[in-house]
Amino acid sequence: MKKIILVSVAAFLFMTQANAQSKKHEIDLGAGLGSSNQLIETMSDLIISGLPFQVKMENGSYVGALHAGYKYSLTDRFALGPVFAYDRGTKDAINKSTNSKQGKFTSNFYTLSLEADYKYINQPSFKLYSLVGACGTLLNQVYKADGTNAEDKSGNQAFFNFQLTPIGVKFGDSFG
Repeated sequence: MKKIILVSVAAFLFMTQANAQSKKHEIDLGAGLGSSNQLIETMSDLIISGLPFQVKMENGSYVGALHAGYKYSLTDRFALGPVFAYDRGTKDAINKSTNSKQGKFTSNFYTLSLEADYKYINQPSFKLYSLVGACGTLLNQVYKADGTNAEDKSGNQAFFNFQLTPIGVKFGDSFG
């Protein structure tokens, strides 16, 4: 049994080392600010605030888009793979006439994407690349009203989304 475990560990280490040298597989974890979800929400808040409704949105905050992905290098310069991203934002609904808080919106964005990147410079210690992704996003939005007789509301919406990185840099094997 010890020989089987030793051979299995040695085979795993050999495959991992061979895989690391070929750079065919890449696992990506990251965080970003200024996502397309945040941009769209901010623009819609500005439009709503300018309309003659009694509600405006204030105190918006976002955690930043967190993502995890896998890419397979089809060539030395071109890689393709799926990415999952999560983004969350909150904002207060304020009554314009009384300037009092009416409730709170919480938006959760779940995105599944297929991304492709092209490396213009592909050196072991430095990479210069562009990335594009086509995505589907599910938005789950919850409104919690202030007050005892207030009614909470929630809804879901699915829509097309995108990821675009015109210029990206990566240093070494793990920081980009």
